[in-house]
Amino acid sequence: MKAVFRDGEGHLRNGWKGAGFLVTSALLAGILMGLWTLLPDGVKPFLPHSFFGFLGVLLVSLDFLYLEKQPVTLTSLGMSLDRRAGRDLGVGAVAGVVLVGLVALCGWVAGGYHLERAANAQVASVVKLAWLMLGVGLFEEALFHGYLFQRAIRGLGTRWAQVVISLLFCLAHPFSTDMEVPTRVVAMVTTFLAGWMLGLCYLRTRHLALPVGVHMGWNWFLGTMGFGVSGKEARGWWTPVFQGRPEWLTGGAYGLEASLFCVVVLGVAIAALTRWKGSAAPEPEALPHPGEAPALQE
Repeated sequence: MKAVFRDGEGHLRNGWKGAGFLVTSALLAGILMGLWTLLPDGVKPFLPHSFFGFLGVLLVSLDFLYLEKQPVTLTSLGMSLDRRAGRDLGVGAVAGVVLVGLVALCGWVAGGYHLERAANAQVASVVKLAWLMLGVGLFEEALFHGYLFQRAIRGLGTRWAQVVISLLFCLAHPFSTDMEVPTRVVAMVTTFLAGWMLGLCYLRTRHLALPVGVHMGWNWFLGTMGFGVSGKEARGWWTPVFQGRPEWLTGGAYGLEASLFCVVVLGVAIAALTRWKGSAAPEPEALPHPGEAPALQE
């Protein structure tokens, strides 16, 4: 039984660390987001619930580093507050807009829909949406591509870590049984591919700023253009009017993430990121466990 929980050197296996992290993060993030409901209505738009979720994941991540006797720093989690992080966040946001914009363009050219200007569209609502999606990007990327991803890589290797985390990322999104089967299949495939793409963004930079930016820009563009965001209705500057083409082509009410064009665009993005050598700074080396000799350098 000991071998199930601990490795040959007596250390808790990375899989159990990851499982404990997920459970603890879900509990604390859920509690904090529950407390968000108690805030005055005038404050809620300035502090979206997603930021409370991010705070919960961040606190759990730092706590798990402490329990491992590793450096309790943002850098250890692939985070920082510096010029490089700001640059990568901005580049990622633009890239996210461009990628999902290509999906939207393909759907429009294929005659899947046309766009109509939404009534009472305001600049303030678009800015609030960007702030909300920043919180969503921070929350989900810290949860899936921070501490958890790092432990998955150490325990499984990069490729299998990508498979497992992308599956978890996919399963964490809602897929209504009311969706047509082909549409639901396409949505699940694109969400898995999106998780893989975001994982590559981290691997190529060893920082969460780029995947957070891509995540934010992608969701913000969907919401601004009035498309569903992972099945959630959005009200932006525009409203798509569908023209009777198959849902698996346009994405329908679920959003562009259920469009076959999204599979193609994400596939191209993944191929490009795979070939890109990246700009990764050296990852902080893990400290040895108490009583364990430091690893020899090759």
